[in-house]
Amino acid sequence: MKKTESDKIVTIPIGFGKSIQLIASEQMFPWCREKIVQLLSGTEGKSVKSSRFSTVLRFTSPETKEVLYFKEFHRRGFKDALKNLFGYTRAEQDFKGSMMLMRLGFDTSVPLFHGVMKRFWIIQKNFLLTKEVPGKQTYQYLSEHFGNPQKDSIISEKRAFLHAAGQEIGRLHSSGIFHGDLRVGNIIIDDSGSSSRFYFIDNERTVHYPRLPYSKRLKNLVQLNMIRRREVTRTDRLRFFNAYISCNKALLPRRKEILSEIQELTEKRRGTKSP
Repeated sequence: MKKTESDKIVTIPIGFGKSIQLIASEQMFPWCREKIVQLLSGTEGKSVKSSRFSTVLRFTSPETKEVLYFKEFHRRGFKDALKNLFGYTRAEQDFKGSMMLMRLGFDTSVPLFHGVMKRFWIIQKNFLLTKEVPGKQTYQYLSEHFGNPQKDSIISEKRAFLHAAGQEIGRLHSSGIFHGDLRVGNIIIDDSGSSSRFYFIDNERTVHYPRLPYSKRLKNLVQLNMIRRREVTRTDRLRFFNAYISCNKALLPRRKEILSEIQELTEKRRGTKSP
């Protein structure tokens, strides 16, 4: 576990040979000492749906009254266990990925602390605390905003939204950032139309490259294109891509080739062929 000048490592003994170690800001120390054990034991917070390799709890801070999310990362296999032996955790990677996004001007859930529970020197659990972000998950947002797009005003709003979304992903990639799991479920959307804001969550595999590899760019675009919703038409996908490429103009000569690759790889992942 590494720290910056503004952070401090706190160790909380919880029994023979067992302790909790975390990195948090100064103002969080009293709260951490009181609540961290309850969160790890599951006696604090309301369970939120997540993958089988994590446990997420939602609760309200007793100090600030903000809604917070506590995420415990479970080992996915031998590789995670080996990394833990050398002090590397998924929680710390997520924390670093989110901090990097914020530093480069992108929206994400603000991370407050990350930490581990150890027995002697062996990491048994690792976890992350973040603030709740405003907005709704992509599927819910699309359903509520564009579920019945007959009115001209809704169509105009949808086009503005697609342009904003394409430009934000385009800006992400032009900044050299690859999101390791850019499914639409990992994007929270707030506001509407051209004013839409996009919050990128689950950043444990988010990486900043000096120059984004083409394979990483393509992977993200295919992940986004996997969405299957009646609110998202082929024309919508093209509008999104045109806005995306406007932020990556060096790709313009390869526009048709890239679109073809995205479609081919999407069909391969789905196991289907387009009509």
